[in-house]
Amino acid sequence: MTSQFCCDHHNIVVYLPCHRRRCLEFSIELYETQAGRPVVEEELAAIERRTPVLHDLLVAGLNKLRRREYHRPPLCEPLGDRLFELRVGRKDIARAVWFFQEGQRIVVVHCFIKKSQKTPASELDLARRRMTDYLSRR
Repeated sequence: MTSQFCCDHHNIVVYLPCHRRRCLEFSIELYETQAGRPVVEEELAAIERRTPVLHDLLVAGLNKLRRREYHRPPLCEPLGDRLFELRVGRKDIARAVWFFQEGQRIVVVHCFIKKSQKTPASELDLARRRMTDYLSRR
């Protein structure tokens, strides 16, 4: 069976193989507001417009998460409160903030280009608010 994770025109599509009644990979879900606005998809599109290479690295990093390759440093760091940070880039740095959800799901709640050494509190606050909103609707 094949699996695919692509970003085609800013729509991320995930196909998951199942083997012997057990999914072998995580699914990646991008946060949407209660009104259905795909804000994380919009953030990914903005990163692609600004720095296509960073966008490609971010999608590749999400692929590694999906395949269970790197849920630990150096690709990921725990941020506390169930949140983790996917870290990609060298000179310019992009981040995706995500959390685990039951059913082998990873929910991405925020993507951004980081300009300082430490993740800004405003970015973490936004990610926490989105996670709280997501969980309150489940």
